[in-house]
Amino acid sequence: MKLEKPRILVAGVASDVGKTTVATGLMACFRKKGLRVQGFKVGPDFLDPTYHSLVTQRASRNLDTWLMGEQGVLETFAHSTKDADIAVIEGVMGLFDGSSAKSDEQSSAEIARLLNTPVLLVLDVYALGRSAAALVAGCVHMGQGGYGFRV
Repeated sequence: MKLEKPRILVAGVASDVGKTTVATGLMACFRKKGLRVQGFKVGPDFLDPTYHSLVTQRASRNLDTWLMGEQGVLETFAHSTKDADIAVIEGVMGLFDGSSAKSDEQSSAEIARLLNTPVLLVLDVYALGRSAAALVAGCVHMGQGGYGFRV
């Protein structure tokens, strides 16, 4: 399935780094520019999508390969973005965190790879110095090497 809709996935290096704030803020900015924005949340989350829906005035959708399978995620994305100008996907936990320590199953990285979506990485740099650059470099390296998406 060829996906042509402009999109971005907002992912974090961990939970509680501000993904919801950044994703919802982007949605609000795009909408203020007159774009029809479709919001998504990775995984079975029902709280964060309510914020998306408030700013986009559209129902936000979950993207969950465990519940929907890869084909279900692709179909949901394609159907939900038909009349949208851009999609903003909010990730879950850390970028590579999912149900398995050995794969990208049920992670934001899996969704980025599946939908061929560039990733906007969010991190909390409180009490960090140059180590913040190492965190970003590691995510960029893993994203490009084997996962096939851009961070």
